[in-house]
Amino acid sequence: EFEDVKRLNDLLVEKNKQTGWDTPIHVDAASGGFIAPFLYPELEWDFRLPLVKSINVSGHKYGLVYAGIGWVIWRNKEDLPEELIFHINYLGADQPTFTLNFSKGSSQVIAQYYQLIRLGYEGYRNVMENCHENAMVLKEGLEKTGRFNIVSKDNGVPLVAFSLKDN
Repeated sequence: EFEDVKRLNDLLVEKNKQTGWDTPIHVDAASGGFIAPFLYPELEWDFRLPLVKSINVSGHKYGLVYAGIGWVIWRNKEDLPEELIFHINYLGADQPTFTLNFSKGSSQVIAQYYQLIRLGYEGYRNVMENCHENAMVLKEGLEKTGRFNIVSKDNGVPLVAFSLKDN
């Protein structure tokens, strides 16, 4: 299941009006950011909501890249806090950056770019539909044994959470 970001947005809009606050929303879409756009395109959780200012996604989950890739997208340049920008002197010129600087290869970035270009919207939609279908087959198989309680819902992240029945 996904958190109800639209409801949070609507409540915050009212609270901001009542108090004069300017409270934005950051969406931690670690797994769901690669699922919701393809399986639930009508679900409002993203920049369609006025208070959503940034979204992070993990490409190493449903983005189909091996571990170590994730990113944050801001609605506008003005929404990127100045405190997150590091200014480094590179070859005598100021270079602003908001990346994490570690000695690490760029293979995950290249792999994510490749997957995005290779699959595109339709390809990712097909992959996510297949994941959902596989989860439903697994759920049905577990239910048929009579030995498991299914804990997860059918909507949201395509997974099956279950527990053993007491008997």
